[in-house]
Amino acid sequence: MQGSIIDLAVPFFLLLIGVEVFYSGISGKKVYRWNDTVADLSTGILFSLTGVLVTIASLWVYEKFRIYYSLQTLFGIPEIPLGAPIWKDATGFHGDLRNFAGWVFVFLAVDFVYYWFHRATHEVNFLWACHVTHHSSEEFNLSVALRQSSFQRVFEYAFNLIIAFCGVPWQAFLLVHGILKIYQFWVHTRLIGKLGFLEEILVTPAHHRVHHGRDPKYIDKNHGGILIFWDRIFGSFAREEEEPVYGLTKPVTTFDPVYTNLHVYEELISLMRKAPNVKDKLLLLIKPPGWRPASIGPSLIPEEVDRSRYLKFDPVVPSARKWFGVTEFVFWTVLSLTLVRFFKSGALELWKILPVILYVFYGFKHTALVLDGRTLGRIWTILLPIGAALIGWILFFL
Repeated sequence: MQGSIIDLAVPFFLLLIGVEVFYSGISGKKVYRWNDTVADLSTGILFSLTGVLVTIASLWVYEKFRIYYSLQTLFGIPEIPLGAPIWKDATGFHGDLRNFAGWVFVFLAVDFVYYWFHRATHEVNFLWACHVTHHSSEEFNLSVALRQSSFQRVFEYAFNLIIAFCGVPWQAFLLVHGILKIYQFWVHTRLIGKLGFLEEILVTPAHHRVHHGRDPKYIDKNHGGILIFWDRIFGSFAREEEEPVYGLTKPVTTFDPVYTNLHVYEELISLMRKAPNVKDKLLLLIKPPGWRPASIGPSLIPEEVDRSRYLKFDPVVPSARKWFGVTEFVFWTVLSLTLVRFFKSGALELWKILPVILYVFYGFKHTALVLDGRTLGRIWTILLPIGAALIGWILFFL
């Protein structure tokens, strides 16, 4: 399995995070906390591990759908021209307007579908459950861009079948979709102000700060990926007035990446059990987050944040515990990256990667208990060496 354009960008992501940490330090504007950043990166690594499997399966479905159910197959519409728009040979540079128009179409289609998928993840409860992870940080910096749900891509690729229906081959889709995701990385920063006329065209850091705000006037605004005019056209645009308070209206009081991936699903299941009829159970899934049927109670309405009293979740832990947690995090990170590399190279069978992924999920959850300052039960500690021995046996002796 070959890497994607996003794989090539990851070293630059980490470099830019380092630059932002350094600049925030010398400028006196603190935008990072070590515990929150570890949670961001842990969540991103779990996203990468599950994403390997999800992407392979999703692209297979995407291409089969394109082959059998695209406009070209069903109605005989000509293929989208996706050759090189510009090239050079011995006689100089050349261009092809048809190819250029084809790539412009793919770009607009990917960005448009992403807008509606992203908006749906804020307005449909069961989709919000897979997107909430990204909004769970109370900080806003470049590392937050890596805090992604392990399940979101399942639903995102389902939306992108619309692009397959248009006849876009998976290679072209994956390239443009990767560019969109890379673009979104840099807008997660508090250190870049407003950018003049670009604010009218592109999603900028100011626009995306609004998107991550929990202030009532900012909630469910600015869903665009690269272009901001989808929000302008469809009524979901808001300008940054004062800097938002970041995070969820009901903050998660943990740095556990597994919990932040699952807690809304847990809440949904609990609410559906309380709902007295099938209609209310289904409405809980498709209504906006916070909606409640009358049989359960009033819907939840976001409240203004009292900035003078607002405190972020930031437990104080002893230095020894802090460094133990960071060391654990580094170990799980190295194990995860090694696992992905071996799998993509074909040196590791699929059935072996699954138990290792489960062990890594457990490991990051254990690290979160350390960083949260919670009591570590004996069973949590005992499972670490037992799990390591079991994984070693699977990897090297089976």
